Amino acid sequence: MTDNAGLKAIILQAQAPVFAVLDGAQFDDLPRSLFAADFIHKPLYLDRGNGTADQLRTAPQLVWLDRDWHDADKDNTGQPRPTSEKMLDRLLDLMGERHAAVFWFCEAGGDVLFRHLRTINMILLPTSVDMDRGKAYEPNPLSQTSDDAQDADYEMVLFRHADSNVMAQVLPSLTYAHLARVLGPAQQILYSADPDWSEKPMRVSRAEDMPVPPAGPLKLSVEEVRAIEGKREVRSRRKIATYLRKVAPEQTTDMNEEELYQFVYDEERKVKAFGVRREDMIGRWAFMQITSKTDLSHDKNVRTAMTNPSLPETPDERIRILFDLRLRMLRESI
Repeated sequence: MTDNAGLKAIILQAQAPVFAVLDGAQFDDLPRSLFAADFIHKPLYLDRGNGTADQLRTAPQLVWLDRDWHDADKDNTGQPRPTSEKMLDRLLDLMGERHAAVFWFCEAGGDVLFRHLRTINMILLPTSVDMDRGKAYEPNPLSQTSDDAQDADYEMVLFRHADSNVMAQVLPSLTYAHLARVLGPAQQILYSADPDWSEKPMRVSRAEDMPVPPAGPLKLSVEEVRAIEGKREVRSRRKIATYLRKVAPEQTTDMNEEELYQFVYDEERKVKAFGVRREDMIGRWAFMQITSKTDLSHDKNVRTAMTNPSLPETPDERIRILFDLRLRMLRESI
């Protein structure tokens, strides 16, 4: 659940120019919704004529919170003003429970912020790290992968900085210099992520001793990417542990949180050795293990099913089949 009340209190207390970046991918038709509510907004993806209607609808939008289309000064978007409580309430109503907005405190104004945000739409990731590209690193929907990377060690991908859950993973993992690069002209970034990431709104503020950000696209290091992956893995294990508490209460009742987390960690390592990657399939494997009397990773039939190269199914699909068989056996034993 998004802490909209907490966001509102922080934004209004600042009495500063604040702008919102909304994640179009989480709405049916964000441009239409913003237009209907009289917001002044700009898409952060440049349409060169090759974008489909769906791609344009899902693009992130920079939204002004200090005026609307009926304001006499609506076209003077480069001159910032304090946030309008009316416009902020209207935006929070549009967001609902979605983790679909990131707020930028920027005294330089919306036009300056717009130009900056377009420079962080694409970032460079090291190709040497085995990672889940996930929602945070989807390909740019309006262009092919860029050739701007200087060598084969990096790939240019889309950074979904309008998604507050993405920011909750990425920003705490960045170096000081890279935080400065993301902030650009802004004094602060504010967002409310899923409770798995934080119970309260999170923010990053500019410090006086922040270095001058490096020129060019944001280029994450191997260490930064691994830190992001580490946060994802911890969150995933906690979700699986919660799932096991729900579906296997008898087997988990005597396990404390640390013991259950360690169990999930151990089972994750076992099933990933078979090539399984999806979180839900790791959870199903953990359920099968915790309801079995033996270690399935050493079971001859299970190992054959998971390692047989002649089978057409992927490792994740094979876990689904084994899970269905396990459920059938459990139901028949009742």
